[in-house]
Amino acid sequence: MTVRAVAGGPVAEVVLDRAEARNALSVEMCHGIVAALDDLRGSADARCVLLRGEGKVFCSGADFAAVSGPGGLEFLPAFEAMLDAVATFPLPVVAVVQGAALGGGLQLATVCDFRIAADDAKLGIPAARIGIVVNFENVERLVRLAGVAPAKEILMAGHTLTGAGAAARGLVTRAVPAPDLETAARSFAMDVAALSPQSVQGAKRAIGIVERALAEARSTHAGDVADVDDRVASAYGSTDLQEGLAAMADRREPRFENR
Repeated sequence: MTVRAVAGGPVAEVVLDRAEARNALSVEMCHGIVAALDDLRGSADARCVLLRGEGKVFCSGADFAAVSGPGGLEFLPAFEAMLDAVATFPLPVVAVVQGAALGGGLQLATVCDFRIAADDAKLGIPAARIGIVVNFENVERLVRLAGVAPAKEILMAGHTLTGAGAAARGLVTRAVPAPDLETAARSFAMDVAALSPQSVQGAKRAIGIVERALAEARSTHAGDVADVDDRVASAYGSTDLQEGLAAMADRREPRFENR
């Protein structure tokens, strides 16, 4: 089992349980997160959900074996379906970010309603370091959450932020000392769970509708978005990605081709 749901009481949990792989996301993991959320839909007591990783890391991103070559095109639909399931889940979801939230891990945290991070956690999307193009929806989510400047810093400059730095940029809700993370996240979730469920869930539903209205750029600029989609698809079969993954495995700087 790579993901498990823990019910009982007002605060439920979805736990990424692949610590030996730093909770890297695979197709199976994505399906598991969706299934865990479905399990919690039937909980009579749950009012808030903590999404956390087992071990020292929240989520290190996509499993490299899953994103290289044709496997990347299989991974993408499962990944997007999982993100949508988290974003539209009726209960508020709080990401507990310990260790690192990188690549797809940060994108997963971004679709949660709240993010409580250890102040020394590492948050970033190193796509430019390995030759991946982040798709339109996830760029849009990052820009809506943190703004254009932080999105450029993360995606174009390849910067990794600490939890404290991410909090200063509005990327996380709150950063706390690492030893206090579990207590702080559960306390935050308990505070949310103590509020009126109809008010909290109604607000989440309304905010989701507003976000979708703001996201209508996808339909009004369909040609531009299609161009981004083409770049995403071609990146997964590119020599840049092969070089980026090889450089990471060899612990060296990548040597990308000139364009």
